[in-house]
Amino acid sequence: MQIVNHKEYTSKTCTITHGKPFGLIKPFFTDRILSNYLHRMILTEAGTVEKTRNSIAMYLVLLLTLAGACEMLIAQTAQSTLDTTRYFSFHNNYWINLHHFLYEKASGDQLAKLKQDGNEMLVIGETTVEKSLTPEQRSNLDGAIEYYKENIIQKGLLRGLGYERYWLQRQMGGKALADSTVSQEFVDVLNRVSNTYGETYWPIHKKHNEAILEFQIPNISKLEKRIIPRMEQLSLTPWPSGGKVRVDLTVYANYAGAYTPTRPIFNVIVSTIDPSSYGPEFLETIFHEGSHLLFRYGGTWRERIFENFEQEAYSINFPRHLWHASLFYLCGQVCKDEFSGVGITNYEMTMKTRNIFRKYHNDAFYAVLDNYLEHKCTFQETVSALLEVTNKLPKVN
Repeated sequence: MQIVNHKEYTSKTCTITHGKPFGLIKPFFTDRILSNYLHRMILTEAGTVEKTRNSIAMYLVLLLTLAGACEMLIAQTAQSTLDTTRYFSFHNNYWINLHHFLYEKASGDQLAKLKQDGNEMLVIGETTVEKSLTPEQRSNLDGAIEYYKENIIQKGLLRGLGYERYWLQRQMGGKALADSTVSQEFVDVLNRVSNTYGETYWPIHKKHNEAILEFQIPNISKLEKRIIPRMEQLSLTPWPSGGKVRVDLTVYANYAGAYTPTRPIFNVIVSTIDPSSYGPEFLETIFHEGSHLLFRYGGTWRERIFENFEQEAYSINFPRHLWHASLFYLCGQVCKDEFSGVGITNYEMTMKTRNIFRKYHNDAFYAVLDNYLEHKCTFQETVSALLEVTNKLPKVN
């Protein structure tokens, strides 16, 4: 077993894949356990080493258990992999799609946001499927949706359901297996509704996800070679060597249509039923969400904003979304610049078309980041100028 230097590939809150999807997990956990065990042996006096022998069996069992779990995860990951590029690994996972399907049917968040923005979901044949459901199938589906309404949607996809998502990615076959990560009730609900979903909605969801990626993957492969290096330069953060970010393609996602949780693993989730899925906005979404890795917690960009804010006297509360608004603009502008190389012209960034972080839709904010993009100011000067601009902005969300 090869032990990698996990410090090179992990931060305070994220672990990304190494080479192949989830290839880092097994070395990371086993390295940590072996290090702890060796450290214990070193600290034990020679005369008391005998007392630790009984613990060796426990460590070996734990190592074997973790190794087995990681091998299962790698197998499930390979099973769901649609395609890979230099920087991304794209997946079409049955359980992840079922989970987000139930979440959206219970919350209605994504549809409500699309209607608020004047958009509608793509038509992929769900109405026909719904009409064909048997009474038993409808009852199974309604029961699962009701469970999600009462127990799941309150937690939130981004920060509250990370371990459920990670657990679902490890499931193989048509039946979920319980473990200490999730409740038995949650497992039972998913198992009861699995046959209904697998026989009805999943075939069209699976086909639709595959079609979207097949359409977009050529441009993703071409554009990432230009866009990711530029985002590395702007963020002052290198992409981990050999790392591939896992991207789960799901028909439904959260209210925004895409999100990137960092715990327990760094993972991008992108909806394919969003009307932009066949357009260049989908490409920007992939690169924006992937660039969260470069603008992550504890990273250069966020830390410098915090440090500068602490050093100066501002009349505002800490602008916790400033880093994200900056990422939206920088990535949007880089995408706009590079899209012309694949024949996409007259593109307008998502931040503007979807009115994201409207507080920062301000010429002064744009000017600061444009100067940074054109290398007219340093990173330190940029962060200071962004805070000055934010300090003067009107109080809007």
